[in-house]
Amino acid sequence: MNHYITENLKLRSIVWPANNSTIKQISLILFGILLLSISAQIVIPLEPVPLTLQSVTVVFLGMLYGPRLGVISVMGYLLAGTVGLPLYAEFSSGAGVLLGTTAGYLFGFIPAVLIGGYLAQCGFARNILLAFISACLSASVIFFFGILVLSKFIGMHQAILTGLMPFVATETLKMLAVSIVIPRCWKKA
Repeated sequence: MNHYITENLKLRSIVWPANNSTIKQISLILFGILLLSISAQIVIPLEPVPLTLQSVTVVFLGMLYGPRLGVISVMGYLLAGTVGLPLYAEFSSGAGVLLGTTAGYLFGFIPAVLIGGYLAQCGFARNILLAFISACLSASVIFFFGILVLSKFIGMHQAILTGLMPFVATETLKMLAVSIVIPRCWKKA
């Protein structure tokens, strides 16, 4: 068995120490969706993009679950919110959210969780510095897509001023928190 896959299975055994069953995987995915839903409701209402804990949750899930379960969890969250469950920030939902000013951030969750999960499997979760680099790269992907889409509504300069700058300090602190927690999870594996 591939070394990285073996390590990821060991890491998931921290969360649920059982064999790699379908029920276990579904439970982990549902827990990821729930965690993302809760993190979306912790909001500081800024315009045009609210400050939430979603980005740190996405990065955390990717680095904890790995790329496959992380992506499935994020896609499940996006699908559930799109079909009408009030899971997005401030209990919003529907396809309109995926067409609005925050759509890029939401779509950025998918490559961000993929990158964070992949880097964690490749050893970037073993110490605080590497975990911080991985977390920052993952969060940067979210903001790249977020600003790209937001700029279509308000222009690139305004998108950077309102969609990135207010978040630089908070994102750094959130990614530092992830980089402290994740290596401890991997050491227990």
